[in-house]
Amino acid sequence: MISSLAPCFTGTLLRFKDALALPGEHASSIAGSDLLDVGVAEDLMARFASLHPGGDRRALVSMWTHWHFGALIIPTTAAILLLGRNLPVGLEHVRIALQEDGRTEAVIVEDDGSSRETDGTGRFANLFAGHVEPLIDRFAAQFRVSPRLLWTNAATIFDWALQQASAFDGVCRYALDEGYSMLESKSDATGRPNPMSGAMIWREQDCQKVRKRKVCCLRYLLPGMADCGSLCPLPERSRGTVATH
Repeated sequence: MISSLAPCFTGTLLRFKDALALPGEHASSIAGSDLLDVGVAEDLMARFASLHPGGDRRALVSMWTHWHFGALIIPTTAAILLLGRNLPVGLEHVRIALQEDGRTEAVIVEDDGSSRETDGTGRFANLFAGHVEPLIDRFAAQFRVSPRLLWTNAATIFDWALQQASAFDGVCRYALDEGYSMLESKSDATGRPNPMSGAMIWREQDCQKVRKRKVCCLRYLLPGMADCGSLCPLPERSRGTVATH
């Protein structure tokens, strides 16, 4: 755990306390930019596939990014909302500690962000423009997976992180509003279409409104892995067939 970030990691966020690390905490790692290398990405997916022999390749890529985004987005969002940190999490500034199966164990940052001023591009620019967007662009092209699917993975995790942090005393309401705006606005700060807009939607279920993904994550196509429960946009009877999104 990065000690100065410890106040973020209590309650539902406790299990993410080790997802961010400082240099020297892990014996081995790869440069964040290496994730954009075709060979490195192929190797990671091959290692991850060992957990789900015979699994659909698109679902493997989806679940790898889901795991990576959890390790990246949740603790970074908590640090932004609860401590006002501007963490250097752009791909070119981080290293990635990996598990044997190719999943991300921790995102290693250069420092804890305590002395960094927000540069005016938005609190979440390092996170999304600097890391999530280039990674999605590369993986969507390399593995022929829908960008909408991968962006929905990121949006789902971001939405959950915002919800959890909002319950903490001292959460920055301006930052929280900025985060929710990123999920709801049709365009981003530069005027480009916002790829996370509408990724999470409200639907009626059992006489109440529930939050759901708009695009299926395909996890049910991996042997031994259940679907995402109430978040799943597919009717239960359809989850045994291949979804095309």
